[in-house]
Amino acid sequence: MTEAANVLHVTQPTLSRQMADLERQMGCTLFVRTNRATMLTADGMRLRQRAEEILQLVQQTEDEMGTHEEVAGVVRIGAGETQAMRVLTNAFAELRRDHPHVTCQLYTGNADAVEERLERGLVDFALMIEPVDVQKYDHLELPTRDTVGVVVGTRSPWGRLDAVTPEVLAQMPLLVSSRTTHRSYDLSAWSGGTIQSEQLNVVGTFDLIGNAALLAEAGTACVLGISHLLELQTSRLRFLPLEPALTTGSVVAWKKHRIFSPACQAFLEQLRATLAQ
Repeated sequence: MTEAANVLHVTQPTLSRQMADLERQMGCTLFVRTNRATMLTADGMRLRQRAEEILQLVQQTEDEMGTHEEVAGVVRIGAGETQAMRVLTNAFAELRRDHPHVTCQLYTGNADAVEERLERGLVDFALMIEPVDVQKYDHLELPTRDTVGVVVGTRSPWGRLDAVTPEVLAQMPLLVSSRTTHRSYDLSAWSGGTIQSEQLNVVGTFDLIGNAALLAEAGTACVLGISHLLELQTSRLRFLPLEPALTTGSVVAWKKHRIFSPACQAFLEQLRATLAQ
């Protein structure tokens, strides 16, 4: 508390009183106080997260309002793990050649996290792997399609396979995507109705595949995902495509009726030009 008061250039009693006033204003307990430390409660952590989002939006607004003569500012992109991201990065690289004062902020997460940030206005564009409910967004479909399969350790019982059939998939201990907004893949249609998602041997979930790949290396689990991810290019891992083949597409989405900053408008125009090539 003393260190915090010094940073804020107030006395410790003043800071304690302001914290108490904030709790009364919010109508909940924000801090857990002990003799040695002051920690945030669950409500306190939610307030902190929202405050950080508000400050980020304030900074974004100041950046946008301060650029008039030349295209400049920040393009904020949220994306899932997919090779389709190269389309966006190539478009941004082209944009930077003509407008070197444009910068980017990249956020990587699963579809739920990326879509939530899009809804809150914390990213301008969201690259999401299908299936996606695009009716509530403006969007562009990307030509790149990802192959669905299973990441396995080379030393695991599955390491010598060349592909994964429905019968094999039903036997695997699987890590699956934690996304809840939409199911990641329609495995019932893929298998001709022989397996349902709830029949799989799911031993866990993941949001980004990097750490999940470590469990695959150890032979603990197999990871249901897509191909061409950097984390999978090791000698200890193999990517086995599903058989019959299953692919999935990606879309770039943004909120309808959004008034873009000059930087975001220029990025969207460049993205359309890149897709038209």
